[in-house]
Amino acid sequence: MDRLSGLPKTILHDILARLSDKDAAKTIALSKAWRDTWYSFPNLSVCSGDFFTIHDIVPGSSHRFSKMHILFDYVTKRLLRLRDQGLAIKELKLSLTNLLNPTRGSHHVDQWIQMASENGVKVLELHLTGGCIGRDYSQDNWYDLPLCVIEAKSLAKLELAGGIRIDQEFLNHSMKFSSVKSLFLSQVLFTHERIIEHLISHCTLIEHLTINYCSVYNHLSMEDPLVQRSHRVKSLFLNGLQKLKDVDVQGIQEVQIDSPNLQNLRYRPLDFDAPFKLNFDSCTNLRCLCLLYLQSTAIADKWFLELFSKYPFLESLKLGHCSMSERINILSAQLKVFKLSHCSNLKEINVDAPNLLSFDYVDDNKPVISFLRGSNKLEVSVCTLVDLRDFYSLRKFIRNIPQNILASLSLFIYEQFHDYTYLHEFQVSSTPPSIKHLEFKVYSFPKSESPYGHLMHCLLSSCFPKTISFRYSRRYTFIEFFYEMLMGSKKGECHCSSGDRKCWWHALKIVNISCSFMTDENTNFKAMLDASPKSSDWNTITFSLEL
Repeated sequence: MDRLSGLPKTILHDILARLSDKDAAKTIALSKAWRDTWYSFPNLSVCSGDFFTIHDIVPGSSHRFSKMHILFDYVTKRLLRLRDQGLAIKELKLSLTNLLNPTRGSHHVDQWIQMASENGVKVLELHLTGGCIGRDYSQDNWYDLPLCVIEAKSLAKLELAGGIRIDQEFLNHSMKFSSVKSLFLSQVLFTHERIIEHLISHCTLIEHLTINYCSVYNHLSMEDPLVQRSHRVKSLFLNGLQKLKDVDVQGIQEVQIDSPNLQNLRYRPLDFDAPFKLNFDSCTNLRCLCLLYLQSTAIADKWFLELFSKYPFLESLKLGHCSMSERINILSAQLKVFKLSHCSNLKEINVDAPNLLSFDYVDDNKPVISFLRGSNKLEVSVCTLVDLRDFYSLRKFIRNIPQNILASLSLFIYEQFHDYTYLHEFQVSSTPPSIKHLEFKVYSFPKSESPYGHLMHCLLSSCFPKTISFRYSRRYTFIEFFYEMLMGSKKGECHCSSGDRKCWWHALKIVNISCSFMTDENTNFKAMLDASPKSSDWNTITFSLEL
């Protein structure tokens, strides 16, 4: 018998909790002791994909019912065993695909939730996919959450996602959710618009709340087939939730939050171009704010001034796909993290934040970025798309950022033109700005090797990276060319061939090579390329360089 088997059950359960679901299930083959431990393990996590695929449950499939019943029997027996032993069911996590409707497994899930609710469940997660295809709101395509959930007094986390419907019958009952601290609702259908706020109001100790793209059923559609069967939740008012710390709301046009202890807020409206209402003025302790797709009006300097004035403790600000004025000024003594991603119209960004530690910029546009004050620990990361003819503006853009703070630069390289004569005109002999890491996500490169030397010169004349990574989905000969040129085993055309000055990067040496798909760093480079997984979406090879 192994040494671990003799440990107390609580320790063995803690070991299982730290393993993935599949690895934890495999322990039953180790010994009888481990088998008993598994069957007394109070956490049950089930994914239907581990039992069958979507092809197994289509009509006419010979395995349609047998594989479904294997799943139903497995879950039922596990829960019954825990209940019959008087053991609590601490966690029940179900991820089910194309499985639930009145003719299939709904009654089984009702039974599982009933047993869990009666046996001290603390975490209940139900993820359904494939049940309501094409936003079909007919009765057969939604799973009705059973009323027994409201009896789960010990419930601390409730997560519902996918084809789940909550009936207005819930309005007639007082929910016993006084222990719920985390509530996650995604693409849930409510049969009455008041249900969502009724549900939240009974979670008096709630700390974490996520509401993503939930809908309300339109009962008028029963009388008039031309009326839309549902609409997204239009408004959400959160009041009196003293413990609320984190809120993530997406797909709601009007949101009002009155929670003095709120620290993190993430918001995305339903209609990007339509006016939205977001009021969180009373949340003066806010630490992190993330706003996405605010495009109805441009965010200007005045907005930033008011923001940092209202929320003096704001440390993290992230804006994505927002409409901005051409020039913005960031003035904050507390800001530590600032990220701009795909924000339109920007031409100039001025940052005066003495405690800023991280600035991320993601966009194809390359504005002038200035740092008036900043921490000596500040690191700047830039991710941008570069046409092979765009290296002039890239070098200028990089030079505007102080060398000591530009930590990483990610370039999405693509080839749009086939005339490379302009590369011969790009002549820079001085050592360019130094950065810690340069990443290329390569979509395409010229098939011919003739312009590779000039391309390499343009890339390395924009910046000097301590490490350089190539991310690729298929093998590109340019990566091999890059390696051979730096190793001195290949002679290709470059700036040296058209002038008296030597390209600075000829002094670069490859110190180390690593990749995302192998752990042996002593592997030959060509063997490393040959070993690139063909099924992987993106592979990465990283070169460490030094002068």
